[in-house]
Amino acid sequence: MKIKITIFLLSILLLVSVFYNIKPDTSGTWFISFPNANTRPTYDSFHHIRQAQELATGKGIKVGIIGKYFGYASNENLYAGGKDFTGNKEAFETIAEHGLWMATTLKEISPDVEIYALNARDKNRKNEAKAIIEAINWAVENDIDILTYSAEAFSHEYKEEINKAVRKAIDKGIVTTFIHYDAQENILPTGFFPNSPKTYAREADVNIFHFDYNVLMLFKYENYLKSGRKTGNNIGAHPYFSNSSMSPVLAGIIAMMKEMNNDLTPEEYKKILVETSKKINFQGYEVNHVVDAPAAIRYLLKETDTKE
Repeated sequence: MKIKITIFLLSILLLVSVFYNIKPDTSGTWFISFPNANTRPTYDSFHHIRQAQELATGKGIKVGIIGKYFGYASNENLYAGGKDFTGNKEAFETIAEHGLWMATTLKEISPDVEIYALNARDKNRKNEAKAIIEAINWAVENDIDILTYSAEAFSHEYKEEINKAVRKAIDKGIVTTFIHYDAQENILPTGFFPNSPKTYAREADVNIFHFDYNVLMLFKYENYLKSGRKTGNNIGAHPYFSNSSMSPVLAGIIAMMKEMNNDLTPEEYKKILVETSKKINFQGYEVNHVVDAPAAIRYLLKETDTKE
């Protein structure tokens, strides 16, 4: 009898615990439900990331992320190192948003890369340009292999000075995967679109899937629901749209390539990515240069076998 009473009391306590720990917050949105969540396309669907990870994981490759909001102090296990170039300690150490999201995506693609958080974005464009140049120079001095940048296009007023720093980095063998940066030396990604943005001086080099499911802005999702899950021609209205993630995704793939062979020039990595890319049909139009990660890695493996 005592055992039954004990079990009954424990059951009541469990129910009380569940109620107080998971009861919904009726004051606002308390859950998000996704139709077809387990069948939606991902980076793996188009770029075959898991197949690539059977060949390489980016081990020993250093990738610098030029950005801000890394949450460096509370995510030290994610980073191999980092530096603040703006004097904004909070944007580097405390706030854990955009930079952290980029690092998380990079690790998802290439889990063994060494990530360096380079805090260089600033609201003042003059200060930002100075910080970005310093970050690039630091990358050269510290033997970084790949640099990413995921923000708006560089200010025209300061672009030439940034160009000089980028060229110096590329001459030292650093591969850059900056979005919205159409310098010829950069490996320029764009999304799954039929054409590159008209603002670019040239066509983008490769196409990277432009949705990232690691972060969901609730206000964007609420607007998405209000529209009846319709975005029309405004694909940016999709809550998971992400131009930013194209740079770290591409960097992660290149890191796997560099694990196979870290002695090629940035231009040679670009050439391999383009030659091994695929043309696909996406939402009724053709996308010409979709990166195929395992194909790019196997290309390097074949080259190694031939030389041996």
